[in-house]
Amino acid sequence: MDKFVREENLKLYRRLLSETHDEERRRVLMQLIANLSERDRTNRSGA
Repeated sequence: MDKFVREENLKLYRRLLSETHDEERRRVLMQLIANLSERDRTNRSGA
């Protein structure tokens, strides 16, 4: 279930990133994507 939620959040953040032109919002979205991606890599290496 966690994997599904993480993947859906990534899809949402990427879509929002492609639609926004506000630099602050883009920065926040990129940070959210990076955090989820890093968490995913950490979970895979620790499993």
